[in-house]
Amino acid sequence: MNTALDLLCRMASSALDAEEGRPVRPVPLGEVPLRDLLETVRRHRVPELLSSRAGELGLPAEVLRVLDAMVAGSRQRHLVHTFETVRAWRLLDEAGIDALVFKGIPLSVLTTGRPDARGAGDVDLLVRPEAAADAHRLLTASGWALHERGRIEPGMWAWRHVQRWGHTLTYLGAGADVDLHWRLDAMPGAQPETDDLLARRTTVEVGGTEVPTLAPADAFRHLAGHREGWIWLRTLVDLRRLARDPAVFAQDLPVPALTSLAAARATVGLPATVPAGVRAALDRIPDAALARARAHHEQPVAIFGGAHAAREVRNGMASVRRPRDVQQLAITLVLPPHAALPIRSATAWGGVPRAVALRTRRLVSRR
Repeated sequence: MNTALDLLCRMASSALDAEEGRPVRPVPLGEVPLRDLLETVRRHRVPELLSSRAGELGLPAEVLRVLDAMVAGSRQRHLVHTFETVRAWRLLDEAGIDALVFKGIPLSVLTTGRPDARGAGDVDLLVRPEAAADAHRLLTASGWALHERGRIEPGMWAWRHVQRWGHTLTYLGAGADVDLHWRLDAMPGAQPETDDLLARRTTVEVGGTEVPTLAPADAFRHLAGHREGWIWLRTLVDLRRLARDPAVFAQDLPVPALTSLAAARATVGLPATVPAGVRAALDRIPDAALARARAHHEQPVAIFGGAHAAREVRNGMASVRRPRDVQQLAITLVLPPHAALPIRSATAWGGVPRAVALRTRRLVSRR
């Protein structure tokens, strides 16, 4: 039993209660060592939340000093993230590429009205699939570079494979990394079409610039269907904040979204705006699914660790809506998009055998 994680969940839930105007009581630290608690706060990326509600939570001075230091330490990075968010979006917009920015600072503004309510991260851009190649060229010409595992360029077999079966590429930058998306999920049936997301966009102010972002209902459905919520409590905090808007429940939620919402209820709680019918559906989520989410919360976070195909298949099965989704599952198991990233070949004749051989060697080496 991870007592530090349990304590953090209680603190986060109370802090969010306070945001919603509910009366809260101080949360006693009990026997949890301060070092364990603060490491768990860092691991789950929520110092801003706790620091902003330190008074209501009754946090001791020694805890508040460290939280304030965490927030102050990220302030410069937040300023850089703000600049890079606007720069990346303008780069595409001025070239005539229809794009929006989601997660990150736009999500912070969307959920709280404040740009600094959550820590800085990557810049997530969404463009139409047919615009991805042009966006790639603009980003790489402006200083961003594909992650070191990525050796692909438009026209290569690997680019076509990733475009068809994947949904994002990561570009490393001196200021902030960029995740370029042409879909919100590799599974076509898991999220709305990109054209629909762009049509429903809203705008938020980032660094004095009006930047387009996902509409609240789309941001909610994306986060609820995204397995990041099983890694960081911060994502579940975002989910609870979005769930304050009754409009996000206008459409039925698929099983993966309900599972993440149940994980949010079990960790950081849910607002009173969640409809009774949705709460009843959450009661039917198996305990085993919540146990898996809990296990993810307790694991160390791997950077660029790659996804396991078996896990992707298991997660994807719950999102199958059409025959194309079944194809996606098969490709994920046999030759997932990330397996093509290191392969430089113009054609499938050269690319597929090399990608399969490389993937086989990696699978064997893990045993």
